[in-house]
Amino acid sequence: MLKRILTFAVLAGLFGAVSARAQLTCTNNTLSCLIPTALHTNGSTFNFLNESFGTQIGQVPLAQPASGFIYTFDPKLGVLTASQESFGPLQAERAETIGRHKFYVAFTYQRYSFSVIDNNNMKHLPILFYFPSQNNPTVVTYTQNRVDTNLNQYVAYGTFGLTDKIDISLAVPFARVSLGVSSSGTEYSTNTPATTSFTTYLAGAASGVGDVIVAGKGTVLEREKYSLAAGLELRFPTGEALNFLGSGAYGIKPYFVASARAKEIVSHVKIAPHLNLAYQWNSTSVLATNSNGQQQNLPGYFGYAVGADIGLSERVTLATDWVGREYFGAAQVSTPQNVTAPVNGQLTNFSSIVQTNGAYNTNDIGIGIKANIWNRVLFMANVTFKLNDAGLRATAIPFVGASYSF
Repeated sequence: MLKRILTFAVLAGLFGAVSARAQLTCTNNTLSCLIPTALHTNGSTFNFLNESFGTQIGQVPLAQPASGFIYTFDPKLGVLTASQESFGPLQAERAETIGRHKFYVAFTYQRYSFSVIDNNNMKHLPILFYFPSQNNPTVVTYTQNRVDTNLNQYVAYGTFGLTDKIDISLAVPFARVSLGVSSSGTEYSTNTPATTSFTTYLAGAASGVGDVIVAGKGTVLEREKYSLAAGLELRFPTGEALNFLGSGAYGIKPYFVASARAKEIVSHVKIAPHLNLAYQWNSTSVLATNSNGQQQNLPGYFGYAVGADIGLSERVTLATDWVGREYFGAAQVSTPQNVTAPVNGQLTNFSSIVQTNGAYNTNDIGIGIKANIWNRVLFMANVTFKLNDAGLRATAIPFVGASYSF
C-alpha cells in the first residue's frame, strides 16, 4: 500500500498537480493518459500536464516557407513572367502573391528536442508532492525529475494563385511525439523518522496527422518600393489532442504583411526586408479544462516576425527572421519556489516548482538558405535558435525542405 501511494505521489507531482483539477477519464494509451493508465487511476490530477505542456506542444508553429518564385503579368509580352529578386523568407510571409493560376508545393521537416519549460531545465525538475487538505495525509514525497520530449514534424504545403492578388493555401502536418519521464526521490513520514527511496521511468510515443491549416492572402497595396498584404489562417483540430498531435481547438489568425522591394547593397547582392504581425484566437480544447470539468479556450497570442531575405545570386537566397509570440493567460509552471511540509513532526523547507498562470513571451532567431538546384525546384535549410526560455522550448530547431513552382 505504501509503495502504491508513493508511486502515485511521485508521478502526480511530476506533472505539477497540487490539487484535483479536471475530470479527464483515461481509458486508452494516449500520451496525456500515459501515467494514469499505467497506474490504473483516473486522470484528474494529471491535467496540469495537458495545460502547461500539452497546450504548448499542440501549438508548435509550422515553418512558413514563402513561395520562392512569383509571377506578374507583363502587358507588353502578354504573358506571366518571373519577377522575384530573391526566393523569399523561410519563417514569414512576403506581401507578393505567386501569380494568377500558379501553383506552389513544398514538403518540409523540422525537429524539436525540448529542453526547457517555463525557464526550467527539463532534466532537473524538483517537485514536492503533498496534499495537506486531503484526509490528513501521513506521507510527503520530494522528487527530482527529468522529462525528455521530441517532436518530428513533416508538413505538406500547397498554394494556388486564385487571382493576380489573391493566394489560397493548405498546410497538412504529420507528427511523431515521443515522451519519456524519469523520477527519483524520497518519501518522508510526516510524524516519524521513516523514509523510502525510489526510481521510476515511463515512456510512450504517438504519430499521426496534426492540425490542418487553410489560409488566404491578398495584396492590398503595391507601390514602387513596398507592398502590403493581409491574410487569414483557419486551423482545424484534426490532430489527436490527447496524444499532443494537435491543439484540440479551432483557431483563427488574421495577419498583416509588409515587405519592401529588394535593394542592391553590393554588386549583385539584394536585400528585401519584411514585417509580419498576427493575432491567434483559439476555441475551447480538451487540453484546457477547469476544476469543474469544463473546457476552456486555449491561450491566444500576438505574433510578429521581422527579417530579410538576401539574394546572394540568381540561385541562392539567404533568409533570416526574428520571430516572437506574446501569450496571454497561459498555464505555466514556476521556477523552483520555497515550500514547506511536515517531516517527522516538524515543518521542513523544500525547493519545488508549482503551478502558475499568466502571460509570457517567446523569441527566436532563424537563419537559413534557399537554393535553386534545378528548374523551379528550391532546396531549403534553416536553423532556429531560442533567445529566451519562456514556454516549452528547444535550444535549436533544424529544418529542411524542398519546393516546386509551376
